[in-house]
Amino acid sequence: MTSKYEVTKGTKIGVSTSPITVEAFNASTFPDGVTFLEAECATKEITYTGGQKGDIDVTTLCSEEQEQTNGLAAPAEMSISRNWVGDEEAQEALQDAYDNDELRVLKVVFPSGNGFYVLMEVRQSSWSAATSAVVGATYSLRVKGKPKRIRVQQGS
Repeated sequence: MTSKYEVTKGTKIGVSTSPITVEAFNASTFPDGVTFLEAECATKEITYTGGQKGDIDVTTLCSEEQEQTNGLAAPAEMSISRNWVGDEEAQEALQDAYDNDELRVLKVVFPSGNGFYVLMEVRQSSWSAATSAVVGATYSLRVKGKPKRIRVQQGS
């Protein structure tokens, strides 16, 4: 048996060119009409952390142990670490989303063709510079709703 994995080299990352609503993201016709700006050539790392569900204590006087049920899930979080590029359109779209409190779609497609669409808002934008280094930028994102899977069509 061989290992199963996804490689990262060649991953495509895109940021929607314009804001999008929750309704449009959840529509059955999504992603029709949505165009994306390429963001992978300055991106060094992208991370996703799913939202943790809160526990609701439902313990009662007759409980023999502490009982909980899942409550609402906290929003998932993402982070994009990249080289800061002053005139890159994708970076400008991320900055505009931060400045204007807009929702954007992030598209991540691994070399296999599998990936995700994520509706997100930019919560924080930061940059850093040090001696003998490249200026870096980091965007902290809050995911709105659940990511939509992009799946490779079998037999294609």
